[in-house]
Amino acid sequence: MQRTSMQYRYENFGGIISSQDPPFLAYVDRDYMRQLGLEESTLWDTVDESIDLLSAPTEVHFAITNQCSAGCEHCYMEAGHPDDDEMDTDTFKKALDVLAGMKVFHVALGGGDALERDDLFEIAAYARDKGIVPNLTISGINLTEAIAKKMHMFGQVNVSVDGLGSNYGIFRGKDFFDHADKALGILIRAGISTGINSVLGRGNFDMLEELFAYAADKKLNEIEFLRFKPSGRGRQSYSQQRTTYDQNVALTPKLAELSEKYGIIAKIDCSFVPMLCYHNPPKEVMQSMATYGCEAGNVLLGARSNGSVSGCSFLPDSGLTIFDLPEAFPKKQTFNVFRDWASKAPKPCCDCDYLDICKGGCHGVAHFISGSYEMPDPDCPFVVDFLNKEASDE
Repeated sequence: MQRTSMQYRYENFGGIISSQDPPFLAYVDRDYMRQLGLEESTLWDTVDESIDLLSAPTEVHFAITNQCSAGCEHCYMEAGHPDDDEMDTDTFKKALDVLAGMKVFHVALGGGDALERDDLFEIAAYARDKGIVPNLTISGINLTEAIAKKMHMFGQVNVSVDGLGSNYGIFRGKDFFDHADKALGILIRAGISTGINSVLGRGNFDMLEELFAYAADKKLNEIEFLRFKPSGRGRQSYSQQRTTYDQNVALTPKLAELSEKYGIIAKIDCSFVPMLCYHNPPKEVMQSMATYGCEAGNVLLGARSNGSVSGCSFLPDSGLTIFDLPEAFPKKQTFNVFRDWASKAPKPCCDCDYLDICKGGCHGVAHFISGSYEMPDPDCPFVVDFLNKEASDE
């Protein structure tokens, strides 16, 4: 399998570099690309060096199957039975050929439960051969020692854990904690780079420290926090489980404190970026580390196991498939409701210093609450402050 230490891709502003050891992805300017000894690119034949529409996504969240025996109550994919027309092994490989041709860096494989697909490892190995790093998220239900020994091909394997013990099922309605706990131990013993994916909502926010302590005890390397979203079966309980204003304001300093205390890397998904921006982080640092809010249809894409594509995993089917992307992706009108959002942003976003980074927050949440993708993320603390001030001024 191909294990090149660094991959790169040209962009109008310079390029994107991706390393596996240490793992990082960074946006760099043209001079930095030249310092790497790389040739000039025709993409640099423009005075525009802004970071805007990329030549391709950097990552595709690919549900390798919709089959899953867990049946979690909050599942954003409504997983259970396989998708109609789920792609076979050869078609999956052709889809990876397309992504490799576009120089996509990562595919986040999931489901459903990816381990319930027999050809998972064949597909992951093929991605590696094509220079794409496959990462994996699992429930841990079907993991064995023998399976774990084959997982070195993945850049990262994360197990879904939203709470410890009986709190595991706080959103899922199922108690599989013992399976997840056992799976994490198996992965660590096998020498796999392992972390936790944790859906974060109102009900488990106060359990953050015990989750960090658990991760440190297990010797995991990261926790990635995913905002509870109104997608799939999660729509039914979103209004009860969405994080509160106070929780959203407290999130960034709390994660920073706990990350330092327990030595565990804390990551957030793009939907939590408005909460990060509220604490005024340096924009240049966020840009260099490719930390952005809604980048649906640009930095990332979602794909189902039948090949259908969406702006992200929490948005509706776009009508495109993986095989349409080489021609469709570069066109301005593709995913334009998300790509062009900042240019027509309403207040308060149009006056926000972080507009070009945050881009209005999670538009999936905005659409669910307001019925329109044009509205800002209603849970952004800046937006809440603005609306409260308007109401008090009336």
